Amino acid sequence: MRKNEIREILHRLDMERKKFLGPKLQVLGLTVGEGQARALRTLLEEGTMTQKQLADLCMRDAATMSRNIDRLEKTGLLKRENNPGCRRSYLICLTEEGKEKAKQVQKIFRELDERIWGDIPEKEMEQLYETLLRIERNLE
Repeated sequence: MRKNEIREILHRLDMERKKFLGPKLQVLGLTVGEGQARALRTLLEEGTMTQKQLADLCMRDAATMSRNIDRLEKTGLLKRENNPGCRRSYLICLTEEGKEKAKQVQKIFRELDERIWGDIPEKEMEQLYETLLRIERNLE
C-alpha cells in the first residue's frame, strides 16, 4: 500500500495550491493560509453573520478569525455592526470595497477549481470527491 506516498501527494497538492493562490491574493492585499480570502468569499456568498458563524464556516478558531476580522476591518473590507439579537456580539458584513474584493477572490478560486479539474472526467472527479470525504471523516 502507498499510504506515505498518498500523504506526500496531498502535501504537494497543498503546496501547489498555495503557490497558485499566493501571488494572486497578495495583489489583493491578502495572505494565503490565514483565511482572509475565505472570509471575504463566505460573507459575499452567505451574507452578514456573527463572528462565530463566520469562524465555523471558514473552519477557523475564534482567535484566528478575530485577528482576520481586525485586519480586514482596518483595510476597509468589512465592518462590525451591532447585533440586535445579542448585545454581546457583532454582525460582520462586507463594505462596498469588500464586496468588490470578494468578487475578485471568487474569480481566483474559480480559476483554481478549473486548474485542479483540468482534463479529468466528471465521473472521476465524483469518485475523488467521495474518497476525499471518507478521508476527511477518518481524520475527524
